[in-house]
Amino acid sequence: MTGGSLVDAAQSSSDPGTTPPSGRRAAGLLRRLVAPERLYLGALGLTGLAAVMSVALPAAERGELSANMVSATLGAAVGGLSLDTFLISRPGGWVQSRGRAYVIAILGVAVLLSGVAAALLTAAAGVGAYLVGVGSAVGLTVFNTVSSLALRQRSFGLVYAMRAASGAVLVAGYAALYAAGRLDGGVWSMVWLAVQWLSAFAVCGLVLVRLRRAGAAPAPTSTGADYRADLLAAGSLHLGIFAQMMTLRFNQVLVARFAGAGPLGVYALAVAALEFAQAGAVVRAQRILADRDGGNGPDPTRAVVTAALPIALAAIAGLGVLGFLAPEYRHAWLLGLLLLPGSLATAAGKSWSALLLKRRGEKATTVVAVVTSAVAIPAYLGVIPWAGVVGAAIASSLAYAVHAFASRASLRRAQPPNPGMV
Repeated sequence: MTGGSLVDAAQSSSDPGTTPPSGRRAAGLLRRLVAPERLYLGALGLTGLAAVMSVALPAAERGELSANMVSATLGAAVGGLSLDTFLISRPGGWVQSRGRAYVIAILGVAVLLSGVAAALLTAAAGVGAYLVGVGSAVGLTVFNTVSSLALRQRSFGLVYAMRAASGAVLVAGYAALYAAGRLDGGVWSMVWLAVQWLSAFAVCGLVLVRLRRAGAAPAPTSTGADYRADLLAAGSLHLGIFAQMMTLRFNQVLVARFAGAGPLGVYALAVAALEFAQAGAVVRAQRILADRDGGNGPDPTRAVVTAALPIALAAIAGLGVLGFLAPEYRHAWLLGLLLLPGSLATAAGKSWSALLLKRRGEKATTVVAVVTSAVAIPAYLGVIPWAGVVGAAIASSLAYAVHAFASRASLRRAQPPNPGMV
């Protein structure tokens, strides 16, 4: 082959118009495989696999693992000041105008508060280890907040790939413990803690590399009034997300307190299985928040719910199979069935809540979340002490439905009306 032919071949391989059809099909397949939605679904699938593997633990030991997880995740949500949602929803140029030192300072405050919140929740549950709850809450806060900075740069694929990699490490860690015969919820919790910190370090490394490439940061241009406006907006947003997370997770704290570690292990398994169906809704909500046009596109909720239903039904069927193989978990499928309406309502509510935040601001989403928690928490406190996990599942579905329909009703009042609404 002559030199000119080599050049022609190189040009042909890089020119989309001359790429063979088989090459274009392969490239298209690869892009679909690494699409953010698929990566997120893969990450959630690995997390779900880890939850399934934890069924190897006796129910009480799995309950200890679940208690540590809920104290950490709820602690990160309560103490983390909702910085991940706040940062990703800020307009373009916000970080540069405020300055990097400002972002690092508010992250430091959120980390401290997350640890305190996780410690209090561990005490309230009466189950779990403070080291795991507090340490994992801090790791989650760092990961979620720093990830939001990467998502602002539309690095959806990289962030979700990190989630998937972390899920793979967690699965490998659980598999190693199972092979070694270490069926101890406390030890499995330590592996989960290590994975949270591994994820946090990885995403921090990604953002630091991007900062180095960006060069020196320009001097902040914001005024005192801008910072005060940030505090008000963050406070309003966090009040809503705080109320929403209490609706989503506080029932598990009460199950641990009033029903014990064993029933919590079964209930948390059903909750985790049904949450797998919400993967598409989570990605769609993050895309809406990161959209700079104010979320004025068509409402994707119908498609999100339609996609969630078969996944939710498959999750319930999977719980039935697991219950047959592990009799301690034989009632998990029934809890999943009771949670099904709430899971679909949550999938819809995530999209509507994100659209509501973009179109009407933090105050509208806060009102919806507070109204929902005003229904949910009294229901949990009134039902769970005497009806246990069955009461928790029914009350949860009711609360999730209230949140979804309240979000939809508030969104309908947004102006201008969107003809793409379902």
